[in-house]
Amino acid sequence: MKFYLKGLTILFTLLCCSCTCDDSVIDTFLLSDFEKSLIPFDNYQDLFYVNENGEQVRATTQPRTIQIEKESRGAERCGYWEVETITNFINFSQNGFSIQLNMETSNDITSFDINYGIQNSDNSENEYFETLRNPSDEQIVNINVNGFEFENVYVFNNSFLNENNTIELILYSSEGRGIELISFENGNYLKLE
Repeated sequence: MKFYLKGLTILFTLLCCSCTCDDSVIDTFLLSDFEKSLIPFDNYQDLFYVNENGEQVRATTQPRTIQIEKESRGAERCGYWEVETITNFINFSQNGFSIQLNMETSNDITSFDINYGIQNSDNSENEYFETLRNPSDEQIVNINVNGFEFENVYVFNNSFLNENNTIELILYSSEGRGIELISFENGNYLKLE
């Protein structure tokens, strides 16, 4: 019996040792300089917008965070990918909402996301916009919205537009200025000065 238990212990130890693997980097995916330039806010910065009544509205950016995250995929957790991400918030405190900017690259696909959220809420009223994949010159447009001409912008449409949504679309600068226009579902807007 002792021999049997000792044999099982040795067999179990061998199996455990043979199943371990090296937790190493499989690949690294980094954002390009152009992609990083799209979310340029390194410091707290005030941005000034004008609303539909000609009133000035102040927004404040938080410093962006750039980090490399570990990402494991699949059932076998041996090794990981390094994925670079940028996150930034633009707070419209007097209006009670924030816009979150997120960019991440993985497997040569860069995703640029914009999310709207009411400050100090349970996130149940968050709104999400169509993800921009691999931002490039081909996606930049010139467009007229609310009687204003915008050049060199990306258009982020609300993903699930319905009667409960607040924002219809966001125009985002391709030239490092951030959000150029927020067009609300009720016809109101905020336009960057």
